[in-house]
Amino acid sequence: MPSSERANLPRWNGHQRGFFEIWFLVVLDPGGDRAWWLRYTLFTPAPGSGGEPRATMWAAAFDCASKDRPAVALKAIHPATAFTALPSGGVRIADSELTPGHCHGQVTSGGHAIAWDLRFQGGSSGPVRREPRGTALLPLPTHVTHVHDDVTFEGTVTVDGERIDVKGAPGLQKHLWGHRRLEELTWLYCPRFREDEAARLEIMAVRAKRKRGHPQLSPIYLRTRDAEHTFHELPHVLLSSVTSPASGELTFRAASATVAMEGRAWCDPRTLVGYAYRDPTGWDVLVAQSDVARCEVQLFSRPHPFAAWRPTRKLTSTVGALEFHGPEPMPGVRYIPWDGTALEAEEAPGDSEDEPALGTG
Repeated sequence: MPSSERANLPRWNGHQRGFFEIWFLVVLDPGGDRAWWLRYTLFTPAPGSGGEPRATMWAAAFDCASKDRPAVALKAIHPATAFTALPSGGVRIADSELTPGHCHGQVTSGGHAIAWDLRFQGGSSGPVRREPRGTALLPLPTHVTHVHDDVTFEGTVTVDGERIDVKGAPGLQKHLWGHRRLEELTWLYCPRFREDEAARLEIMAVRAKRKRGHPQLSPIYLRTRDAEHTFHELPHVLLSSVTSPASGELTFRAASATVAMEGRAWCDPRTLVGYAYRDPTGWDVLVAQSDVARCEVQLFSRPHPFAAWRPTRKLTSTVGALEFHGPEPMPGVRYIPWDGTALEAEEAPGDSEDEPALGTG
């Protein structure tokens, strides 16, 4: 079995309690105005926390050119018995499947529907690493494998009856599993840049617990046509900085001995959709995401560690995905509750302000 198929094999043995597992895909239309996010999941609550095991399909469609529906987000909740591990190394939840090089499915709720039939190919020959070397061997609460990186999608996505032909769309597929959610996480993924066709950027800033003594780790991976930079490796990862100065915005810095970078990513706030992710012990982390984000990067260099930095080149993304995970809602973002299947309705003007909709700040 190829390494990518082995990396997608379920870690759930059918009996673990207090466990979650996720297979997700990001599909970015090369034009930059549209994108799709697809997620196949398993969840079992920890003993004593309540609730039943479930298998859930999640889907979001982004269209920043649309005034009527800049973002549609849906879920379909099934019993855990709807989950099947396929011999090919894929998974099935109800009538939705993820198999090597192919995914299809549909989610319908709240008067909206998203269906997809996509094939993907190219990219890395197996899983890639975007974290410091050796972290996969640590007893972490959440594990992640970059199964398919830098692939190209072809096929169709249908949103509320509108069929969209997907051609040459860059993206990726990841596999996550664990027994405890990370309390704080920020993620940026930009696989296309205007000035450099070979450039790729991925940033992840994580904090396992939002308590004193739990530092933020911010691996930053950057590849250009000239080099694969090592900002995601020790000791450079200790010098990286990722902050969110405003809702839907990210700033970042990283440096090695002779190369440095700084940049900013942002999205139209109307394109942010929110989900409540449940920890197996019963608490929620709120996730806001937009897959039609933009990013600018300025690179610097110097001939030796004691020389002054000088700007060398600028990179401007054409597509990008941006996510913010945390215990509090972001202002202006509506969230699908854990037991819900669609975004809660916005309050009409003049409605009571005593009971605001979840996630409106």
